[in-house]
Amino acid sequence: MEHIPQKNKKGKHLSIVFLVIACVGLVGASVLDIRYRLFYQLTALLVYAFSFEILNRYYFTTYIYTVTLDDRDFIITKRTGKRSQMVCNLALSTMLAIERKPKNKQERIALTQRFGKSGIHYNYCQSLAPKSPYVILFEFNGRVAEIVFEPNEAMVCHLREILHKRNEI
Repeated sequence: MEHIPQKNKKGKHLSIVFLVIACVGLVGASVLDIRYRLFYQLTALLVYAFSFEILNRYYFTTYIYTVTLDDRDFIITKRTGKRSQMVCNLALSTMLAIERKPKNKQERIALTQRFGKSGIHYNYCQSLAPKSPYVILFEFNGRVAEIVFEPNEAMVCHLREILHKRNEI
């Protein structure tokens, strides 16, 4: 089973906003006679670089979520242009749960009380502010870790079914 989430335009829009701010700051600091001109120019260049980082992360990058045919592994592949790279290969035998990502502090505390505090956190969301992100909690070297991603409902049901079958045994 494979899923490629849809991209939203929030990352692209945020990148454009930062790009405009950087251009205005750079031109303003260069044209106007102000103190600490170099500081403002360097800050504008940093914002300019940051805008391209956001554009690369949330617009040019595509994540592909795959559950292998034998239901043993969950694989996340990152594709940027023609380049593909496997960024996660999780053995589903270590999966503890799949839950909606907590939206507030009370939900985060409830999740922590059920499974323990997760010291390892990975975010493989396609969008800047996804509508319905999920969290896979798994065991890694005796600690709880989590992966945040954007599956479709069919993938969530399939992963829960795998977890249910494993817990029955």
